Amino acid sequence: MTQTFTPLVVSRRTAETEFSLKLSPRTESAVSLDIPNRLLSHFVDHFSRGAGINVATATTDWPGSWQFDHVLCEDMGQLLGAGVAAIAKERTASVGIAGRAALSGVMDDAAASVEISLESRPRCSWNVGDGIDIDGFVDSWYDATGVQVGQCFGTNLRQFIDGFALGSGATVAISVGAATNLHHLYEVIFRALGDAVGVALGTACRLPGDGSGLAGPPVYETKTI
Repeated sequence: MTQTFTPLVVSRRTAETEFSLKLSPRTESAVSLDIPNRLLSHFVDHFSRGAGINVATATTDWPGSWQFDHVLCEDMGQLLGAGVAAIAKERTASVGIAGRAALSGVMDDAAASVEISLESRPRCSWNVGDGIDIDGFVDSWYDATGVQVGQCFGTNLRQFIDGFALGSGATVAISVGAATNLHHLYEVIFRALGDAVGVALGTACRLPGDGSGLAGPPVYETKTI
């Protein structure tokens, strides 16, 4: 497979947080990010598949503020966005890029679309259908003994997307048409964002065995009893 961009490490340091990500062309299925928010890690895997960009933690010396999910989501979005901006700069100089795209997605009860334009005009706007609350509880995760060890809310996932727009210098417009299960909704949004980034950069690719989701098609077995 032709390399679409030079692998890079992008770092971000503030008085609250310090961490870095490695971004590389997607040549194999991504390994989940080593971050406290396991649901965000899962959603970034969806983004990676659409964008054609593997995202991995390069340094993980998290200060205590990583326990604040708002900080983690916002800063992670900004850092990933900064990496996308670097890829856009390289590919603009080497091959030229479309720089903009509009993609949509559906999953069960959820439907959303994402429009993006990479032209150093950072802004994220949300158009949410009447009666839809996208800020509430999304899901929990558990340790091997079944004890809940974390949970995620839509308000913080929105901060990831807002941070991504800021870090990448992208104008991002998200329209939510339907949603009752917020886990499904944010899967749709992260998938569509990844697809849009992949088209805008020209890095989109699908590997053998790839499908819409991460789990692949279900296999059913029946037995007589």
